[in-house]
Amino acid sequence: MAHTLISHVEQPAAVLAEIARIAKPGSMIGVFDGDYASLTFGHPDPDQAKRDDEALIAAVVTNPRVMRQMPVLAREAELELIGSFPHVLAEVGKADFWVSAIESFRRLMPTAGVMSASEASAWADRLMQASESGLFFGASNYYGYVLRKPARA
Repeated sequence: MAHTLISHVEQPAAVLAEIARIAKPGSMIGVFDGDYASLTFGHPDPDQAKRDDEALIAAVVTNPRVMRQMPVLAREAELELIGSFPHVLAEVGKADFWVSAIESFRRLMPTAGVMSASEASAWADRLMQASESGLFFGASNYYGYVLRKPARA
């Protein structure tokens, strides 16, 4: 099982190749991660929303679109694609799931150098106020893949 790993590594193909190497023939492999290029939060100014989203994505992941490449990466690692499960995690009006993420991002963005501490706090405070007012929007796509290492011939 590779849970929220693949998007955070420099060489996802090498990680899948290693998973394939150590897996027993016929074994099943689960890969779950976000398509973090889809990570977005509402903002009254669409241009500022885009800048904020791009800064956040740069701070959070190494490969924000890697889950879109999984069918190709799996084949290159000689793994069979058995199935996929798409999920959209979206909250509109009030934040629940996203609250802890926003608080983590508040601390992470300055550390990553994509926002100052005051900018990150203003960003997080605005989102929390939007939630309290029933005006929140936050969403990201996630994908689960079921792969299998072929049995020996």
